[in-house]
Amino acid sequence: MTDEQPPPETLGFSGCLSELDRIVRGLETDAVDVDHLAASVQRAADLVEWCRTKLGDTRVRLDEILPRLELDDDAADGTEQE
Repeated sequence: MTDEQPPPETLGFSGCLSELDRIVRGLETDAVDVDHLAASVQRAADLVEWCRTKLGDTRVRLDEILPRLELDDDAADGTEQE
């Protein structure tokens, strides 16, 4: 693992998942040298934390958007929500 790694937000969610997959495969196959083990696990933890935050933020945003869509559907079919 290099010292300079792109921040998770630069990788995006899919990029983080891909990197996590590479890290896990390396750990499963003993491809990670013991000298780099702690750094690999720390990087994985950082990526997981970022992904969890991203998922939480997305859930909050969807909770804001979806009720608006339901209101739009009700207006389109002539019913009103109480």
